[in-house]
Amino acid sequence: MIAVPSVFRCFLVALIVAACSGCGYHRLDLQQRTTAWAKKGETIRLARFRNLTPRLGLEDRFTRALENRVVAASPWRLVAQGEGSRWVLQGTLESYSSKAIGLTLGSGTTKVGIPASAGTASRVEVVVVASVELLDGQTGAVVLSRRGLTFSNQYRVDQNFASFDSRELQVLESLADDFAESFLTQLLQGTD
Repeated sequence: MIAVPSVFRCFLVALIVAACSGCGYHRLDLQQRTTAWAKKGETIRLARFRNLTPRLGLEDRFTRALENRVVAASPWRLVAQGEGSRWVLQGTLESYSSKAIGLTLGSGTTKVGIPASAGTASRVEVVVVASVELLDGQTGAVVLSRRGLTFSNQYRVDQNFASFDSRELQVLESLADDFAESFLTQLLQGTD
């Protein structure tokens, strides 16, 4: 048997304790709650997001993303529309924009040496601004309000225009999920 110095043993024990303590990831539905609205087992109903943007269907994606997050990682029990609940979460999509942030220059030139086309977008940024309120389901009073939550994402545009819409839909799905995760984390941790 090999003799291990005591200093090395202490280091190994400290290393094992540090490794067993975790990486800092904690499930939000298992943590102790300090906020009144985060009690385990209470019911919550999600009102469908209002969409004030010109982008049709955006409200469906954001509502669905928040429903998925509530079911997966919250202390609440989600109830269907029209049912009574202890809490009601409602949101409004205030703005949606997409803008080109990168250009691919045209390759041809005119007879006088000027580029034949100004170019096409190579990268597009999508920005969504939303507001969310948590209401007391019994009194209708606003318990918590978050205004002007802004989420953005960029994506590369292929020159194949058929892929443009599908890439934008993927970006919107990602934005909706980021929004739901961020908002729910703030809500459950009681942070301002």
